[in-house]
Parts: sequence; C-alpha cells; structure tokens
Amino acid sequence: MSTKKEEPYNLTQIKCLETIWGEGFLSPGGTDEINLVLDGFNLENLNIIDIGCGTGGAAFHIAKKYGAKSVLGVDTEPMVINRANELLNKNKINNVTFKVIKKGSYEFDDNSFDFIFSKDTFLHIPNKEILCKELFRILKPGGFLAVSDWMRKDDNPLSKQMYEYIQTEDLDMNMCSLSRYKNALISSGFVDIKLRDRNLWYFNLAKQEVKDIENKFYNQLVEGIGEKKTRETIFVWKKMLGVLEIGEHRPGHFSAFKPMN
Repeated sequence: MSTKKEEPYNLTQIKCLETIWGEGFLSPGGTDEINLVLDGFNLENLNIIDIGCGTGGAAFHIAKKYGAKSVLGVDTEPMVINRANELLNKNKINNVTFKVIKKGSYEFDDNSFDFIFSKDTFLHIPNKEILCKELFRILKPGGFLAVSDWMRKDDNPLSKQMYEYIQTEDLDMNMCSLSRYKNALISSGFVDIKLRDRNLWYFNLAKQEVKDIENKFYNQLVEGIGEKKTRETIFVWKKMLGVLEIGEHRPGHFSAFKPMN
C-alpha cells in the first residue's frame, strides 16, 4: 500500500510492509495464507511461476515446504526483485530465481509452467480477460493455477468510500469480483474452478494490524520510514478497514485446471 505517488514499491514501502507482514512479504497472511491458497495441491517436482513475487517470501516458502523442482518469481518492480535477490542470497535456496519483466508483458512461451501461483498482484492488471487467456497459454496442459487477490464484492461503479480509499492508496487498484474472474477463467478454457471469499478473515486481521502499527510496530516503523510516513500508513489502514467492513473490499482465492486437450 502506498501513501505517495512514487514508484509503487520503493525502499520506504518495502521496509514498511515487511515490518507489518514479515520479511519477504508485501501482502498479508504470511505462510499460513499461502498454505490455504495451495491447500490440496501437490507441487513436488513441478516447475512453478510466482507472478508478482514481490520480495520473495512466497517463492521461498513454496520451494522449501512443497518440494518444487523450480520456482521462478517475476515482478515488474526492479526494487522488489533486488530485495528478493538479497533475501535469496541470505537464505541460500538453490531452486528459486527472480526476474524483472516489463509491465503488461507475457513474455513466456506456450506451455512453459506446470503450476502458476500469484498472491495479491492481479489487482494491478486492468484486463482480467486478457490476463486469464495468457495464464492459460503459458500453463502446461494438465496444470493448475492457484491465486489470491484483492477483489470487490461486485463490478458496479465504486462507492464514494471505496473511491476515497483507492485514492488514499494511490496505486493502480483494478479490483474486480470473484464472479468476473470465474467468467474470465471459463472463457479462457479453464475448468474445475474453485472460489473462496476472504473478506471476513482480512477484516479481522486488519483490525489487529492497525493496533500493531499504532503500538507494537510504531517505534520500528518510525525508525525505518519516519513518523510522517508511519502516521500516513495508519491513516491508509483505517480507510481500508472501512471498505472491508462494508464488504466492498473482498480479498479472495481462486484456482483452476487446464485440461489435457
């Protein structure tokens, strides 16, 4: 989340979000949420892509816990990839690599990956229909995708409260409904689509996050990003709580299967 029109994830933002969400994470829930997204999947010896990998926390967890053959983390932000490589050197994990890709680019060959994972990234991509077609193209037949994203309850015009929250975030936040994702996946050729609404979970977690920012993490955040930025962060979180409470902001999960033919 950003409180100023700069590079979306500059060093200040990375410090802030990793303080709140943990080293290697730029979105909430940590490894527990990743495990829920991946519940029921066997990733052993698979070649996996993590789209919008951020600073690498999910890629490291998938490589270590799930026995993946390889995990390629890609992101459009050079600073977060630099941070991911820094943590890669620290953790010494051999089957994880990171790469910067161009915004809007789907540069991979057809049938490149056994499994696609993404966490809280697709909200930055406006056209979900093109996105899902490209996911289908780069996934091997017989492969799965499993995704967490920030969504909305429907695809109607933004409420005033939601509009003000997004303006406060000052990021490209092209959130859509779970049903729009479902339709885009179906039209792209995916089957066995499963959806999970996570609004209540994150509403409760975000209430605790506000308390932690105001108390547990306050001094650490002030030291890392300054008092002004820390107060701005609290302001943004409280705006987010409001749209979570009314149910318009609805994080969710979806998974789908690419048939063999």
